[in-house]
Amino acid sequence: MDFTSASLADARREYLRTSTTGMPIAGLITWSALALAAMVLGRGLPAWAVFTAAAAPVPLSMLIDRLRGAQGIRAENSANPVTQLFMQMIFVVALLIPFVIIAVRETSSLDLLILGLAILAGMVWVPHGWGADDPAGLRHFILRAVLCYAAYLVVSEPWRGAAIAGAAALTYVYAIAAMRKPWEVAAQ
Repeated sequence: MDFTSASLADARREYLRTSTTGMPIAGLITWSALALAAMVLGRGLPAWAVFTAAAAPVPLSMLIDRLRGAQGIRAENSANPVTQLFMQMIFVVALLIPFVIIAVRETSSLDLLILGLAILAGMVWVPHGWGADDPAGLRHFILRAVLCYAAYLVVSEPWRGAAIAGAAALTYVYAIAAMRKPWEVAAQ
C-alpha cells in the first residue's frame, strides 16, 4: 500500500489487518509466569525476570502468530505511519524505564519495579487502540493501571509483587476478548 496518498482510515485498516493477535496471548503468558515466579521466589526474584516479562510479549507474539499461520508484524508494515507511531511509543516507554530504575534504587523495592514496568508496558496499548480504531486499547491500559495500583496499595508483602503481575496478566484476558481482530477488517 502506498501510504503517501492513503487516507488515515485506510492506514488504520492496514495497521489492524497486519497487527498481531498473538500479543495479548503472549502478555497473558509472560505476566502470569512473572506472577507465579514472584509467588514462589518472593524477594529472591531476580530483577531481570521483571524486565523479561515486560519485553517478552513482542517476540513471543511473533512466534505465536507464526505457529498459527497469521500474518502478524512484518518489516514491510514499517511504511505505515500508524505503525510508525506505535513503534515510536515503544521507544518513549523505553526512555521512561530509567525513571523506574532510579525509583527502585532509591527504595530498594522490587515491587516498584514490577509496578512501574507493568504500567509502562501497558502504555503501548493506547497507540495500538488508536491505530486499530479500537477503544479496547485505551480501556486495557486504564484497567491495567487501576488494577496494578490497587494491587500495590492493598496487597501486603510478600504477595504484593505477585499481585501486581497477576493484575497485569488479568488485563490481557480483557484484551483477548475485546480487541478488534485483523479478520474484522474484511467485514467493514
